[in-house]
Amino acid sequence: MHQDTWTLEESEPQQDGYRNQLTGSIYRMGTKTMGEVTVNWTIGKYDYFTKAEFLGGVATATSWKRPRGIVEIHKALIALTEDNQYVVLPYANVSSREANTDGAIGLAVKGTMMEPDNEEIMPEYWFDSSEVTASND
Repeated sequence: MHQDTWTLEESEPQQDGYRNQLTGSIYRMGTKTMGEVTVNWTIGKYDYFTKAEFLGGVATATSWKRPRGIVEIHKALIALTEDNQYVVLPYANVSSREANTDGAIGLAVKGTMMEPDNEEIMPEYWFDSSEVTASND
């Protein structure tokens, strides 16, 4: 990740309030639409294979070719905060683009939380790093 570029953001939920025309007060709320949760970061140093992982296309050790059409990429995303909290989005839609970052071309990445197909899996998890152990595999 390029210096200080990662963020976790959640947009505000949207909900319409219905007003009483006589009093002007809200007497009922409409259906709520939850806000989007996104993880954003820029990859500053990468190879062609990493570029293909986030932009699609075909990579070799010495080249990359952009794919035609619309690219759909879904990944599980795991981030570690500076205060040792793991943030996990098990199923995220990933969109990336090439971006000028401090005089170089970085990969600006946005992962948007999506609802997993498996109802046993929640769309977002937070874990204290003390709960996470390294695998010997």
